[in-house]
Formats: sequence, C-alpha cells, structure tokens
Amino acid sequence: MKTGEVAESTTVVVLPVCRAEGRDKEIVEAPWVSKAGGEFGVVEADKGWGRWIVLPGWEPVAILGEGGVVVSFPDARALPWRVNRWYKEEAILVVADRARKGVEVDDGFYLVAVDDSGDGRGSGLKVEKGSALKQRGVGESLGTVVLVVRPPKEDTEDQMLEDDD
Repeated sequence: MKTGEVAESTTVVVLPVCRAEGRDKEIVEAPWVSKAGGEFGVVEADKGWGRWIVLPGWEPVAILGEGGVVVSFPDARALPWRVNRWYKEEAILVVADRARKGVEVDDGFYLVAVDDSGDGRGSGLKVEKGSALKQRGVGESLGTVVLVVRPPKEDTEDQMLEDDD
C-alpha cells in the first residue's frame, strides 16, 4: 500500500480489525455487516466494535459482501509462503472473507486457528495453503484470504526489487 492511497481512492471499504493473538474468538465476534448510508455515507455496523480500517476499494476487497474482516499480525511469519528480510520486522494485515469458510482450492489461502499449546483452544491465527489443510483433513477454515497488505511506504519504486530478494 502507498501512503495516501486511501485518500486518493474514489471508493473505500471499511472493515472490522481483529488481532491475530485474539484467536478465533475475535473473528467470530467481529461485525458481519457494515454499510454506508444516508446523505453523508455514514458507516453503520450490525454491532459495536473497537477497531476498524479504511482500505482503498481494490477489487478483491470491494467485492466482499457480508463477513469481510481484517486480521492484524505483528509480522509475516504467519504466512505460508517464502517471505524476505522484512517478514520479522513488518506488521501485516490479512483481509479474509468469513462467508467463504470451505477449504475448496488447493492453491487458495485460508485463515485458521493454530494450536501450539496442546489444549485444543488455539494459540493464535495464521494463514495456510488449501493443499496443506486438505492433507490434514481440514475442510473448514475461519475464512478465505483475499488480500495481504503491508504497511504504507513513501518510496515504492524499488518495492518489486525488494520483494525479489
């Protein structure tokens, strides 16, 4: 994301934000519906929530219906693909569609609760590839991942080169 991209966007999307450390409880409790209405486009949700984000109306985000949610991760170690040097240093946001929970596509990415404690309650959230979930017999996730967002940058000219390192 570029600095000022939201301000320059003609369409924006407002989504509830959950913390990855909040486990699946926050995902379940987050509002499902938020719509702009009235003459001024005031956003109203089906319930109160403390954390929200405004994102540009990028197509994967703009087509989300009810159930869109954003999960904030302290770093990118929750991602299943190869990440570069920034992965331990940079927070990320994962936009997921809670209406699409089924693990259907091998190459798709899904938001899941992880259980590192052995008590079955989960210790956080992470993103996993559909094929890995299917191999373990997992048929349902917390939602299908539609987008991963890195923090805004002032200078994005060399971002593609940085990502190839």
